[in-house]
Amino acid sequence: MVKRFSLLAAFFIAAPLSAGVATQKFDWRPVSGVQDIHVESDRVVVSSIEFDMGDRLKPLQASTAKAVARVDNNGFLAYEVGVAIAVFDGDGNIVAAGSGGVKLGSLGKGERDTFTIRFPYVYRNLANAKTFTVTLETSERGSSKSKPKSKSQ
Repeated sequence: MVKRFSLLAAFFIAAPLSAGVATQKFDWRPVSGVQDIHVESDRVVVSSIEFDMGDRLKPLQASTAKAVARVDNNGFLAYEVGVAIAVFDGDGNIVAAGSGGVKLGSLGKGERDTFTIRFPYVYRNLANAKTFTVTLETSERGSSKSKPKSKSQ
């Protein structure tokens, strides 16, 4: 019993070391659609967001509104990266939200990429934006608990 507890405790202590998360709130102040920011986790940085208010797609009643996040891996390891953005009006209501991340594999050390975060269905009040929150999630490549099974298993 003690051995099982020790293994379980070691797992929960080690798990946070392989994944990181950072969230920051910003005032809505894009210049020509672009706003410089700084959100960092594990030396991976979201350094700017380019907002595109988009158009309405008929008859789908969806939008092409999106944000493009520039992400730099200034660290020494490759990371799987995810970015989430929530945009709020002056009353604190969400007027747009979405997430995006690594397109294939991971963001290697020293690499830069852009992630597109789409706002297809919650967009109608995006013009009323006052603040936004960016969450950056990082996970060291290969640190996932669920590894793909080989064909022989």
